[in-house]
Amino acid sequence: MEHQQWQSLLKLGNHCFHEKEWSKAENFYSEAYDLLAFSYRNNPLCADTLMAWVCSCHNLSALYEHQGNISLALRFLMVPHEYLLEVTNAKVDDEDIKLIALKAFH
Repeated sequence: MEHQQWQSLLKLGNHCFHEKEWSKAENFYSEAYDLLAFSYRNNPLCADTLMAWVCSCHNLSALYEHQGNISLALRFLMVPHEYLLEVTNAKVDDEDIKLIALKAFH
């Protein structure tokens, strides 16, 4: 996956978020989330993709919080939290991935 694609989607989502175009922002953020999740599943040791996926989760959470959908906002915070908790407890040889997971909790 090219970085430009998900980066462009997140930037477009951020622009729409700041313009309070919630539906458009949600579409861009969701598309970036899907691309990143797919890419990370195919390359689970890519630290850049992991960080970008966590970022997309946080963007969706902030969007849903602004819309008043607190349960969905919480879900998009808990998904990466639970995943990163699993990573910190797993026997993963890649120290970059473990470091990202540990830093995500602070």
